[in-house]
Amino acid sequence: MSNISVYIIDDEDIVRDGLTQYVPWYDYGMEVVGTAKNGVEAYDFMCKHEVDLVISDIYMPRMDGLELVEKLKEAGKSPVVILISGHSDFEYAKRAIKSKIVFEYILKPISFEELDKVLAAAKAKIVNEESKSEFPILTKVEWEKLAMDEKADKISKQSAIINEINLCDLDHALRLFHESWDFMIKNSYSKNMISRYCIEMGIGIIELVLQERNSREILLEDPILAVNSKSELADIHDYAENLINTSYKVMSHKERMDVSPLISAALEYLNENYANHDQALNLLADRLNVSPNYLCLKFKEETGINYTKYLNSLRVKHAKELLRDVRLKVYMVSDRVGFDDTRYFSRIFRTYTGYTPTEYQKKESIRS
Repeated sequence: MSNISVYIIDDEDIVRDGLTQYVPWYDYGMEVVGTAKNGVEAYDFMCKHEVDLVISDIYMPRMDGLELVEKLKEAGKSPVVILISGHSDFEYAKRAIKSKIVFEYILKPISFEELDKVLAAAKAKIVNEESKSEFPILTKVEWEKLAMDEKADKISKQSAIINEINLCDLDHALRLFHESWDFMIKNSYSKNMISRYCIEMGIGIIELVLQERNSREILLEDPILAVNSKSELADIHDYAENLINTSYKVMSHKERMDVSPLISAALEYLNENYANHDQALNLLADRLNVSPNYLCLKFKEETGINYTKYLNSLRVKHAKELLRDVRLKVYMVSDRVGFDDTRYFSRIFRTYTGYTPTEYQKKESIRS
C-alpha cells in the first residue's frame, strides 16, 4: 500500500505549519500532500485530487469544516475526516461524529499524545477500507503464468471477451468466458488469480459501456469490491457471468440512453479531451454553463461515479494502451494522458490496475 495522503486545513498558519512539520507522518505511513487556509481552497484541491485523510478546523472563513465535508460528500468524495475543535464548539463536533459525518475530533490546543491515538485509529480505518478495494496480489510466478496462458490462448484475454460484448455477440462472449473459467479451475488457478482475471474483465466492461452507451445501468457494483467480497468461486463466477449478460443488454440498445444531454455533453467532452492537463471540474462546468456543484451532483447521479474517478479511469485506460509500447517511458505516458506529476500518475494507475506502470509494461511485454 502506498503512503496515506493527508490534507490539512486551518486558517491559523501556526496550526498548519505545526501539523505539517512536527508530526512524524512517515511513522504512520502517511504523507502531507497539501494544506489550505479555508474550505474553498481545500474543496478546489480535492475535486482534482484523491485524498485519504483530511484534518480540518471547524470554524474558518469562506467555508467552514462541516460545510466542506458536506460538499465533498455531494461530490462523491469520502476521505476520513478529523475535525479540529475549540472548547466552544466541542458539542458541535460531537454531534458531527454522531451523525457519521466525520471520523473523530481533536481539541485545541492539540495534544500530540491525543493526536497519536487518533491518527493510529484513522490509519486502521483507511487500511481496512482500502484492503477491500485493492486488487488481489499475485506472486511473480502467478502473474507470469496468467500472462503466458493468455499468450498461448489457453484462456481468453479479457479484451477478447469485451470486444464480443462490443459486437453484441453474447453467445461468443459467454463461451470465451466459460472456456477460460473451466481451464482456470481444471488447472488449479488460485482464488487470487481467478479474482484478478474477473476484476480486470469487469473494469474493462464498465469502461466500454460508459464510453459507448453512457449508461449507468451497468454500474451495479465496483468490480474490485464485488469480487473481493465473495468468498466462494461459484459466487465470483455468477457475478462475472451476470456482468456480461447485463452489459450485453445495455450494448444491444441502438441509441445512447439513460443520461441527460448535460452529462452526455460532459462525457463526450472528456472522452475527446482527457489528455488536456487542466480538466478542473469548474472549467468544464463553465463551458457547459452550469455551476460546478450542479455538474458534480448530476455527474455522480447519472454515471454512478464521481467526476474525478471517471476522468482518472479514462486516462488510465489510454495509458494502458500506450504502455504496450515498451519504447515509451512512464513520464512520457503520464504527460500524454494529462498528468502533470508522474508520481501521482503512478499512484492512480496502481489504484485502477493493481500494477505500477512499469510492472504493467513488463506484464504486457510477456503477453504480446
